[in-house]
Amino acid sequence: MDEVAFSLDKAEENVDATIHFLARLPLYDSVKPYTIRYDTGGDFPATNVENEHHHVKIRNMRCHNLSYEKCGFQFCNMSSAMKYEDYGDPGLVKAIHFPEVEACLKKVLRASFVQIINVQQRKRHNSFPIATGEAYEYVQPTIRAHLDYSLESAQDIIRGELGSRAEIIMGRRWQYVNVWHPIRGPLYDWPLAVCDASSVDFDTDTMAADVVEETGDSLEILQVFFNRSQEWYYLPGQLPSEMLIFKNVDSRSSQGATPGTPHAAFDLMTKPPSCNDFHRESIEMRAVVAW
Repeated sequence: MDEVAFSLDKAEENVDATIHFLARLPLYDSVKPYTIRYDTGGDFPATNVENEHHHVKIRNMRCHNLSYEKCGFQFCNMSSAMKYEDYGDPGLVKAIHFPEVEACLKKVLRASFVQIINVQQRKRHNSFPIATGEAYEYVQPTIRAHLDYSLESAQDIIRGELGSRAEIIMGRRWQYVNVWHPIRGPLYDWPLAVCDASSVDFDTDTMAADVVEETGDSLEILQVFFNRSQEWYYLPGQLPSEMLIFKNVDSRSSQGATPGTPHAAFDLMTKPPSCNDFHRESIEMRAVVAW
């Protein structure tokens, strides 16, 4: 990845950085992008995804009054009983952190139903973003702009997790929401950027893509093409107590609601002199939210 000089606007702490996007190739006029998450033995290419990187301005969301309903994201403060070392215990995460986050989402989004469906932790390896050729112990940051799920994949996951309750929940307005925060902070190492959904032309800026597991299961996500009209934001020095909430899917997208929030990690190449030097460790929880 090319290095890009980092610049800081003293007034608003905007940064100029690099985000990777799906390349706008004629190939994708007739072929769906895909990624295979297992060793194919060389008999079949593991992916046909080609990237292109672009320099974008990433704004400090602390300095802007943004509407979740319009842009698809917001952040809030939440006190937690979790300590840093507790995140290494999946049982504690589920028993303590899930209820905390579910209560937070209910309050902030004024929802009547919230249930966390899955959780994932990421810990950046020393070599990242250069691949070692070996499997990482932890999932690494994702540097290509994307949305985690298409509407259809989110519906499939909800049906699989909620069983008979799924159709009742999906009969209301619902969203599939991501809650993201570092487990060490303030975070300056590979923070997460989110794109104002109202600045995205979803018909021309996104494309469905398949992610295939060794089990044969396939997940459909949305890859993102670059557009100069897109407006990107991040949370400088994000603390473990600051929950970044953004939607992946909205059931009312066909009725004019913004469908979801593209996001990607980026390299904050020049950091404040007093900042810490530890690598990014983060946790993300995806939840069904209904009204």
